[in-house]
Amino acid sequence: MDADTLRIILIVCGGAALAGHYYWERRREARAADEFFEGEGPDDKREPRLWGASDEDDDEMDDDGSVDERVLFRPVGASSAVDDFDAEEAPDRPEPPPQPLILQLSVVAPAGSRFDGPAIVRAAGRCGLEPGEMDVFHRYRGPASSGEVLFGVANLVKPGTFPFGAMADFESPGLSLFAEVRGEPGDPQILDGMLETARDLARELRGMVLDDRRHRMSPDAENRLRQRVLALTSARSGLREQA
Repeated sequence: MDADTLRIILIVCGGAALAGHYYWERRREARAADEFFEGEGPDDKREPRLWGASDEDDDEMDDDGSVDERVLFRPVGASSAVDDFDAEEAPDRPEPPPQPLILQLSVVAPAGSRFDGPAIVRAAGRCGLEPGEMDVFHRYRGPASSGEVLFGVANLVKPGTFPFGAMADFESPGLSLFAEVRGEPGDPQILDGMLETARDLARELRGMVLDDRRHRMSPDAENRLRQRVLALTSARSGLREQA
């Protein structure tokens, strides 16, 4: 994953979040105006409909101590427990070429607590992570800053960056590990490295590993992620053989 790809992931993620918020507010206002009165014809007696309305909470933590979904950093293309749905493909539509896959894991602090900046820096160093471009940590293949970036570790809260140089007063509810894989033979090893690093960070920080659906990591979740990577690798391999 090169620097340009990482920059696109971080920038587009923030832009998509702002655009989605604007679109949602416009839809909500229009729907509220349409639903204010009930009645089908111009002569019908209309009664006002009452509905609950509350201002959005700007805090990052919900009442139960969990992180508000609206403030979570999510790389472009990463799945969401809120947005995921099953779509049926048209039977006569030609199958598109396989697209790159965004892998994401999270390491979160216990409910009601946060990871402090110095602890994050220490844990990252022990796990072989280095501060890099776009103000996130990177795992490199080879020497830092000159080797290939295998995956990144961002702040779980948008926009996903860390204030390197001012970590003493920094706190975060969690970390987000992410990588883009394109079906290369070494992609399964990238996933294995992410899983191992996530477990090591959780042990160092006394946190918990979550999968890409924000559920606690389990053997079934690991197998599901591995199968997705292997399927992409197999599809790309088939295309290379046909070329």
